[in-house]
Amino acid sequence: MLVLILLALLAAQAELVDGLESGSLLLDLTQLAAGNATLETTTCVEQLRALHNAWQQGHSWALKAFDASGSGYHNFMLGNSFWLGNRWTCRALNEQLLLEFTQRQEQLLRQGAPFAHDYRAVYLRANSPWQLALAVKEPPLLHIGLCVPRSCDPPQLEQLLRQSLRHLERLELRTELVYTKLPEASGNYFARPAFRWLLLLLAASLLLLLLGRSRWAGTSRFVACFDVANNWRRLWQLPAAGHTTEIAVINGLRVCSAGVLLGVHVVWYQFFSVNHSAQLAAKLTELAYLTAALEVFFVVSGFLTVSNFLRNDALQRSIASDTLGGNVRRFGRQLAQRYLRLAPLQLLVMLLSVLSFGYHREMSVFHLIEPLDELCERHWWRNLLFVQNLYPNKEMCCNWTWSLGCDMQFHIMAMLLLYMHTRYPQLVRRLVLMLLLANVLYTVLLQIVLDVPTTFEALYGIGDWLYTNPLVRMLAYLIGGIYGYAHARGLVEPFVALFPNKLAKCALAGVVVWLASRLQVLQLASPALVGCGYVLLRGGISTATAHLIWCSFRIDGSTRVTRWLVHFLELDWFQRLNRLSYALYLLNPLIILNLYYSLSDAMPADVGLLIYLCVAHLVIVLVFSVPLTLFFELPFHRLSNLLLTSKIANGKES
Repeated sequence: MLVLILLALLAAQAELVDGLESGSLLLDLTQLAAGNATLETTTCVEQLRALHNAWQQGHSWALKAFDASGSGYHNFMLGNSFWLGNRWTCRALNEQLLLEFTQRQEQLLRQGAPFAHDYRAVYLRANSPWQLALAVKEPPLLHIGLCVPRSCDPPQLEQLLRQSLRHLERLELRTELVYTKLPEASGNYFARPAFRWLLLLLAASLLLLLLGRSRWAGTSRFVACFDVANNWRRLWQLPAAGHTTEIAVINGLRVCSAGVLLGVHVVWYQFFSVNHSAQLAAKLTELAYLTAALEVFFVVSGFLTVSNFLRNDALQRSIASDTLGGNVRRFGRQLAQRYLRLAPLQLLVMLLSVLSFGYHREMSVFHLIEPLDELCERHWWRNLLFVQNLYPNKEMCCNWTWSLGCDMQFHIMAMLLLYMHTRYPQLVRRLVLMLLLANVLYTVLLQIVLDVPTTFEALYGIGDWLYTNPLVRMLAYLIGGIYGYAHARGLVEPFVALFPNKLAKCALAGVVVWLASRLQVLQLASPALVGCGYVLLRGGISTATAHLIWCSFRIDGSTRVTRWLVHFLELDWFQRLNRLSYALYLLNPLIILNLYYSLSDAMPADVGLLIYLCVAHLVIVLVFSVPLTLFFELPFHRLSNLLLTSKIANGKES
């Protein structure tokens, strides 16, 4: 009796598992065609019926069609939405594959179907209560691969699928067909405007590079900027000792920050593109704090802008004595120099994003959650004007470039204040202190008004208010500018001036420890405490970065740990890689996303595999960064410096 009960339980379990895991959308589709006599008899319906009969009779070509189509509900609750099947097996219905491996079982892959089949990707929106829902993103579409007769054109296939999905009640899916796709290249890809613009840009760059190697390079300083051989030497040569525009520790900070952000992007864009598992979401939450490496770029930019300006006494005297019209022209030239420093490479990355994502829109089996090609075609002007950060993240073309918009806006603000400083130094110093205090109050009050809990999902939902908001991000730039001012004027370090003795430092440490202990208990973390913690974290990272830069000029009086960090950041290979840091920052999300969308299935979220991906992407991005820097960034950087041709404006920009 006990054996019978055990057998009954095993049979019931096997039936349940079979009902959940053997469900196939292709089987439902062929059953609909075979069992519904009211359907209009078309070539597609007849061939679906033939496929169903061949499946029931055990023909190997029908087995290949079902084997190539996705099925099952494994790990459905925790984020897996890819039942993609196999495109290669679907090809075996139309052509003979792996002939040398099928001698013993010739019928498996060699037997073709009586009519042609195509692999189609079907995208469904499911509203099942059993599916994990995350606030950081909409529930992912179900991706189901189908190997169906080629005669089924998209409208007819979608009509049949909608009828078939009415009877699909497994796991309370409540599915809704979004669209279907034949993942093959179409003939109109090269007719895109972005392709023509890219060809025009490449042709213009090639012409300038050829002129740079001709006799014109010796007669025109502008043409000489595009001399490839000269630029190649500049790319790899170490900065000369005492060179005012090169600070070795800053070069190291840039490279390290770009490397950290690349590692974060490997996990970030995998989760938001092709892998929606809860395991990867947990890893993303753990790595989210590393995005604070962006503060380094703002600190560096603020420090260089202020210190380079204040060290140029001739420029300040000229501004103080010049007319309003002359200062406006000088200001315009300096902004043009900054613009030409940043815009050409960003334009190239935008064009590459449009073309690569247009390709994946046709070829990838994955649904493009962030359609960069469409966003860049609609909103390209925002990036070229560096105002993309003022718009919602979901509407942003190349959303990782938001920091460039912040940096350009901060640079304009800093230059206006520095021009005012030549005539009203006391007023400007007070304005900077007021901006610093206003930034702290604004950040804390914004957190109180929004009243968002201290979870990653909640903070991500207000990213447009906190993460890309220039009014919030100004803190790091102001700290960098204050340190740059103190360095240029030979003043005491700002942190030491604010906390001059051990008692003040201990009081600060006590506040930090108390605040950290309160924030660890979510029930005790009020919005005001969260805002204060957010300000202290970003302010601490910014101050530590500025302190390292400050100590690099006063290395003898620094602590042992500080000296070790400074010497590490001043290593020669950091100085060489610094020339590639801008291209590395702009290019790495594009290459990462292109890899993920080129796959036929999602990668697992294993730690070892993620580490391998980080290292591999770092090498690949560095390789691609060399030609972009050599042929685009470096020539236009040299060209922008020529805009400031006067002796008093010698282009000491960051």
